[in-house]
Amino acid sequence: MLAQLTTLHDLAAYAPQESADVLDVAADLGLSRSQGRLFHRVHGLDRLRQDPDQHLFDLLCAPARTVVERVADHEDIRYLIYAHTIQQVTPAGLDPATRIAELLGLPDAEAFSLTQQGCAGGLAAVDAAGELLRADGDPAAKALVVTGEKAFSKLARLIDNTAIMGEASAACLVGIGGGPAVVRGYAVRTDGRFSHGIRMTPQAVRDFGESYPADLAAVIQEALAEAATDLSELTAVIPHNVNRSSWLRVIKELGVDKQLVYLDNIPRYSHCFCVDPFLNLVTLREQGRLAAGGRYLLTAVGLGATYAAMVIDMVVEPATNEEASCQARQ
Repeated sequence: MLAQLTTLHDLAAYAPQESADVLDVAADLGLSRSQGRLFHRVHGLDRLRQDPDQHLFDLLCAPARTVVERVADHEDIRYLIYAHTIQQVTPAGLDPATRIAELLGLPDAEAFSLTQQGCAGGLAAVDAAGELLRADGDPAAKALVVTGEKAFSKLARLIDNTAIMGEASAACLVGIGGGPAVVRGYAVRTDGRFSHGIRMTPQAVRDFGESYPADLAAVIQEALAEAATDLSELTAVIPHNVNRSSWLRVIKELGVDKQLVYLDNIPRYSHCFCVDPFLNLVTLREQGRLAAGGRYLLTAVGLGATYAAMVIDMVVEPATNEEASCQARQ
């Protein structure tokens, strides 16, 4: 029944105004000139956003406040889910989800974090929010999904030969029943062979790279099957911004025109942990490229390795007012 489907009611994204050249960041990370050129020329990265002086909670609350302020009754927000890639984003003893809820003036929301799925965690949080709301059975109840984190060390900022991480954040208001966007299908798969993530052996890294396009394509097809649709009916694929070269391989595996996949934000922001699909969705909204009746596929991959894909239908024409805008537009 439509009344039980997960729906996206509102969405906002934010990135710091400070912009850095990827080649300069690569040099700061101790990479050679040729390694820096690999990220720029081969992987398609150009600039990224970062603000070393901005606190994590300032980063997270910027888009979340925008969403919360548009909710008429804050008591309707029953859950706050903070999805993050890095397992420890705050000092021991500080619960980041609870702190976010306090800063947003949501003392009664049940706040918790979701991790262990790498950069696919943001889509997992939307799915979890829908399950919680269906279990509660209150059609007025909502969940606020928050994503974003600081690239605070070399270990957090760099995926060797793959991505240099930028900073951004997003907030998504999730409900059940009617809403501007409806989740039609969701698929996720974890391949435990690569559970060591950034600490994989050289052979595991090669195996991961070789299997990556086919495995992601398979999960995309699973999500499409759950939504009773196929690639030909998609308006756009909205991916994570890991790099351009990886996506060109996936596009070839899928057998689709590369124009179907939105890659424009890769050179603008680089890879921003769990935030990318939401940031890209907001950017498309602000460019007037989302339309009522459109069908979109959000997808992301987390080291570990978790592949996720989510099909959404745009039910109504999304708002493109200035207040709702992504605060990181070029």
